[in-house]
Amino acid sequence: MLEQLKLNNLALSVQAEVDFTAGMICITGETGAGKSLVVDALGLVLGAKADANMVRQGEKQLEVSGLFSIKDNPKVNELLQEYGFTDERFEQDSAAHAHNYNGNTQYQSPIESIDSSYDYSQVDTGVVADGQAVGMENYTHEEQDLVLRRIVTCDGKSKAYINGHMATLTQLRELGEYLVAIHGQHASVKLMDEKHQLEIVDNYGKLKPLVNEVNQAFNNYSSLRQELFRISDLQKQGASTYKQDRYDLEELNRLAFQEGDYEELEAMFDRAMNQAQFSYILANFRNVVEGGDSNVISILRERLMELDKVKAFDPNISKIMENIEAAILHLDEGSNLADDLSNQTLQMSTTELEGKMSKAHELARRFSCLPKELYLMSDRIERKVNEFLGLKDTINKLTQEVKSARNLYEEQAKKLSEARVEVARDLALKIAQKITSLAMPDARFDITIHRDEECRPRLNGRDELCFMFSANLGQDLRPLAAVASGGELSRLALTIEVLTASVKSTPTLIFDEVDTGISGRTASAVGSLLHELGQYVQVITVTHLPQVAAKAHSQFVVSKSNEQGGVNSTIAMLNNEGRVEEISRMIGGSIITETTRKSAYELLHDI
Repeated sequence: MLEQLKLNNLALSVQAEVDFTAGMICITGETGAGKSLVVDALGLVLGAKADANMVRQGEKQLEVSGLFSIKDNPKVNELLQEYGFTDERFEQDSAAHAHNYNGNTQYQSPIESIDSSYDYSQVDTGVVADGQAVGMENYTHEEQDLVLRRIVTCDGKSKAYINGHMATLTQLRELGEYLVAIHGQHASVKLMDEKHQLEIVDNYGKLKPLVNEVNQAFNNYSSLRQELFRISDLQKQGASTYKQDRYDLEELNRLAFQEGDYEELEAMFDRAMNQAQFSYILANFRNVVEGGDSNVISILRERLMELDKVKAFDPNISKIMENIEAAILHLDEGSNLADDLSNQTLQMSTTELEGKMSKAHELARRFSCLPKELYLMSDRIERKVNEFLGLKDTINKLTQEVKSARNLYEEQAKKLSEARVEVARDLALKIAQKITSLAMPDARFDITIHRDEECRPRLNGRDELCFMFSANLGQDLRPLAAVASGGELSRLALTIEVLTASVKSTPTLIFDEVDTGISGRTASAVGSLLHELGQYVQVITVTHLPQVAAKAHSQFVVSKSNEQGGVNSTIAMLNNEGRVEEISRMIGGSIITETTRKSAYELLHDI
């Protein structure tokens, strides 16, 4: 819940500090004093859009910070963990923030700005003392506390901090969803939305686990169904190309290329195309080396015989003879190899080679690849054909999975529908009982649920829910959005807040002028409802009605005064005597009499 709020240069306020308690808290004050100061400040620390006009005139910036207890708020702790915000910088930030308050010698106590007709002893001095904010020097961090801080400059720039860490407005808003809910005119408008009505029933009946099971079943069904559509589309696409793929694969299989086969075929083709020149040159080589009487080998052997005669005269002659003998040996081997090549026959005829090369180039053009890459294309098309043939089995398997997922969804949705019927019956009965005390003695209320069996599976089940209402005798129940006035909607929304408060995850509710347009007995009933709501959650309400203020567990007064040529709004908690005086003012206006004091006293003790 909200434990403390500090303001500096927000709107008309110079500085203020408010320590909040549990239960119902009421904020009152004269028109124009700035009763919505707390609401505006909370909006800023919870990530609301900032406006440079919110900065007190003549000041460079405003600063607002809120201290929240998050002891029983696991979702907030999860978000802080997700953001990576540890606590080591918290105390430094808090100490600096405290110094800004305690070190400012111009700080004026809110007590000093309360109307001069007040007895200052009636103000609870636990809030302020000696012109300083009490407790700032001891403002230290508890493990289960959270401080949200916002700074807005006069040129509209904004900074946000979470436990001393720089943060984004999105992060403030995400945390704010689990800290504070502001109940205003929008709450009444949302009440007309049938989707919101369904959420109210689910929250009241604690049906979220069932809703989550239904949504999980729906998501699983939807995912499998989309996959089935995707595979079916692939089958349709594959069917249109299957015959061509099979034909192409047969063509490639006849070519039967493996890696390197095309390069070998290309070499064979080149040789076949140059066979005549190939044979002629080899024949000439063999003729020169060993053909006729004057061939190279014969000549070299004659020279060897001559050298043998003189080798005794010089040892180097033997080396010359060794080289000539080696040359004769290599020439003889070369001649034999040339003879083998001349007699070698090609694996394919020239015609066959020409046909295979032509086919390779034709397929390469068809598949937009190099001829040497055709073996890769063959593998690719073969995989494609096999995948297409396997789609039928995949589709059959997925079809069964989709049916099973659909059946599970229908089972879960039916279970949710049955639970909603019971919860709606109970909630409608309790709402009908409570609204009669809110100046609607003849009002009737009911909740209808229709289960749509024809629509496709959807999130949140098959139920269509509608709040039905009649304000007067003799009128049939009709959809709430069609018949309820603004005042009736407001009171219904408040009733529902009370009934659902015990299951809410938001520990603090703000009601800003929720009692507009009501008075008398209705105002007292509204105050009683807010008081009841304060038994479950922290309730902060801004009101101008004494009947509502008297029902609060604690009360603050906002005052405005002229100081040093400027206006300053301050806020302070009232003790019992102070509450009597303030409620007297609310009853009688500027004139406070013993009669108004007596009425105020009676209101305060009629809880």
